[in-house]
Amino acid sequence: MARADARHLSLATAPGINANEDTMFRVASISKLVVGQAVAARVKSRDVSWDTDISKVLGWPLRHPDAPDVPVTIGMVTSHASGLSDDAGYVLPPDVTLRDWCTSKPVFAAMPGSRFDYANLNYVVLATALEALAGQAFPDAIAAHLPQPGGFNWCNVSDVAARNRLPTFRSDEGVFLPQIDIEIAPIRPAKNVGAFSPQGGLRISLNGMLHLAESLRGSDATPLWDPAMGETHDPDGVFEAYGPGLQIFDDPWFYPRPLVGHFGNAYGFKGGVWYDQARDLSFAYALNGFPMGDESDAFAKEELQIFEAVSDL
Repeated sequence: MARADARHLSLATAPGINANEDTMFRVASISKLVVGQAVAARVKSRDVSWDTDISKVLGWPLRHPDAPDVPVTIGMVTSHASGLSDDAGYVLPPDVTLRDWCTSKPVFAAMPGSRFDYANLNYVVLATALEALAGQAFPDAIAAHLPQPGGFNWCNVSDVAARNRLPTFRSDEGVFLPQIDIEIAPIRPAKNVGAFSPQGGLRISLNGMLHLAESLRGSDATPLWDPAMGETHDPDGVFEAYGPGLQIFDDPWFYPRPLVGHFGNAYGFKGGVWYDQARDLSFAYALNGFPMGDESDAFAKEELQIFEAVSDL
């Protein structure tokens, strides 16, 4: 299903699967756009700057073990240039604090500020910093930046809205197998913000995705990382520059004009929210049911077809 501006809606489902523009589902890494923009609001209000050492916000030292004097800044974490990686994992056990995880695991794969390396752990760290800046638990700290209805891991989503939900599916020899959200699991108490999956656990609808795309009109799309700053580790070809939860393309190979937004890919879902400033065009798409075993972040042929169709609007 895909939507491009408030005047056009295209939605299709497989036989036996029902959905409408208000049906809610997990949007994977599109979640990062919300977290990044929430932190950008804190920077705009001068609570912190992109150059602030994130250790000062966390209240404990986040440092590369071989460079204890090199600060890891909020901007580095936001733009995936912190040196953190997902190699040691980013799904924290509920009884482990982020501090214990980051100080007991080999969480760094590069020196801070030396290269772009997309890692979910960055946004677990960033969400923890947001909690500290707001003096609130993550669901409350992020609430003002969420489309409604919407919530991370269904937190603060009403029962009425949650009943109109769609699982994330994988296809296997023509059969769609639900992966996520067959039932809504309760959020259990935890010592870390990972219980809310800030890196990918946002549940919103197609309308909510469009709201996020429209919110990018007038947003600050200044890159916090661009290829001139160093190596960009991008095996699937889906990154150029990166801002506060924003993929920034001045010259995308898959679209004829500059774009800002974010893609999502997990558990059979692929989607994106994007803004084309040259045409003042906001659009969003959500595709569900990709094959079992497809873990590539590369844009699927169906996504490229959507970009081509939207580019002509």
